[in-house]
Amino acid sequence: MYNTTKGDFLKEFDEVVVPPSVDKGVRLANYLIDYILSYLFGFLVALCLVLSVSAINPYFGTRLLDDEGTLNLLGYLFFLGIRPLYYVLLEGLTKGRTVGKLVTATVAIRTDGKPLEWGNVFARAYSRIVPFETFSGLGQAPWHDQWSNTTVVYKADLMTL
Repeated sequence: MYNTTKGDFLKEFDEVVVPPSVDKGVRLANYLIDYILSYLFGFLVALCLVLSVSAINPYFGTRLLDDEGTLNLLGYLFFLGIRPLYYVLLEGLTKGRTVGKLVTATVAIRTDGKPLEWGNVFARAYSRIVPFETFSGLGQAPWHDQWSNTTVVYKADLMTL
């Protein structure tokens, strides 16, 4: 007869197995690729907005360009909102992938090994606008990973689990 009172013999099935996080060099490559593409995305969205508004009111742009301070503030606020939108759309719709992650064959997952949910995606995206968040990656895990309970792993490592 088996003694099941000493311990749970199915305990190993409860353990969460998460592949190791990618190294800082891969994270830097992801960051640089996505940084450039998020600004390109922002430029294209801004261009579409400017063309649309100019078609409706041709004088809107000339009045806006007269005040350089307002134009700079609007540009800053616009790109502050566009960068998170880039990440929300890509990571949300592709379950943790961005163009940078596609190039490096990596994926963002939750720390419990499961795919990202929309809450994780929003937390990752909007924590990136915190000042100096970029430099948090020089330590252990970047703030956007810590605050959203996520990590970035190689896609191939996920497939072998």
